[in-house]
Amino acid sequence: MSRPSSYFIAAVAACGLILLHPRDASAQTKASTCATCHASLSSVDLSSPPKALAGDVHDQLGIRCIDCHGGDETAAEKTAAHSAAKAYRGRPTGMEIIATCGRCHSDTEFMHRYSPTQRVDQETEYASSMHGKRLASGDLRVATCISCHGAHGVRQVNDVRSPVYPTNVATTCGRCHSSPEHMKGYTLGNGKPLPTSQLTDYERSVHHDALMKKNDLSAPTCNDCHGNHGAAPLGVSSLTTVCGTCHVVFASKFAASVHAQIFDKACIECHGNHAVMPPSDAMLGTGNGSACINCHTDKDDPGFSAAARMRASIDTLRQGIDGSTALIQRARNAGMEVGDEELALNEARSKLVLARTEMHAFNPASLEAVVSDGTRILAGVNQAGNKDLAELAYRRRGLFASLGVILLVVMALVLKIRDLDRQWKH
Repeated sequence: MSRPSSYFIAAVAACGLILLHPRDASAQTKASTCATCHASLSSVDLSSPPKALAGDVHDQLGIRCIDCHGGDETAAEKTAAHSAAKAYRGRPTGMEIIATCGRCHSDTEFMHRYSPTQRVDQETEYASSMHGKRLASGDLRVATCISCHGAHGVRQVNDVRSPVYPTNVATTCGRCHSSPEHMKGYTLGNGKPLPTSQLTDYERSVHHDALMKKNDLSAPTCNDCHGNHGAAPLGVSSLTTVCGTCHVVFASKFAASVHAQIFDKACIECHGNHAVMPPSDAMLGTGNGSACINCHTDKDDPGFSAAARMRASIDTLRQGIDGSTALIQRARNAGMEVGDEELALNEARSKLVLARTEMHAFNPASLEAVVSDGTRILAGVNQAGNKDLAELAYRRRGLFASLGVILLVVMALVLKIRDLDRQWKH
């Protein structure tokens, strides 16, 4: 939730191209006293908007100050420029911001003149969001269009400088959600204070690493899970659906599991929400660091034994792959052709991935069936690898025998030559 900052003055070109009668780009050539007057003012709040308009998407399209603020842009005197008769509205606040942006962004005919594919339901979505509902109830601290997009200097969402570009979203949301002072008084559904650690947690997550370190723009950030204009806390019933948007197979396995009927928080019971750590085999089983022992602590508990059984199966396959890989590597380093064996190893590794996926069904039998397929493949790999090494040993024995025979022949020839040489001398 982002408060309308005093930095965003006069116009809220925020999310919108605004006014009752928006102009064409050619209108930009028309003289305006708004920018020249404000640029000369001593107040930073009042003088900064004209400077921020450089590169502003609305400014580039010919949207002018009066389209958001009203007034007379040809008047040189303040009173005349701010005339109520010219529909001067000043700086919109609260619901006025949404209405100002929505004047254009909710107008299908108008928006199609500039961006035919852009949605025009943002205003409606916002009204359904937690921010929109609280704003409608009079809470002026919540996020509005300008809180996320800015007021002057608004960029296209696919511009890396935009506050809502994927790599900037978390920081944008965090401006409010990481501030204990700003979030004071907001609570969760159970009445507890709303946490302010989301950004810090997210920055430790596998999702953040994928987005920021690997530049994977498809990796989730705040709005991918919570929504953007229709932002709302995730309900229990929607958690699996949200995670399953990307993790489709895992979600389908979980949906068919016994845990789907038990877990209150679905996926985040084991993986967390904002601080999602890279998954590992250590999360499964009954050892230290296992997620299973958070619930299954009794050794007589069927869940405890099932977790241990599944972990043992996965470990067996993983260790088998490691052993087979070392075997085939020895054969390859010795110069043997092992292309078929390496292809089979890749298939076994795929079975390990499938086993880790199958684990989400929490059914040891189904997991063991996948592991059994993998171990059967490894048996063939090991047989071929051992055969290659046996053939290599046979070749080496043959080579040594041949070298021995050759050496004996050479020695016999040397002796014969020496004998002939002595006979010639005598």
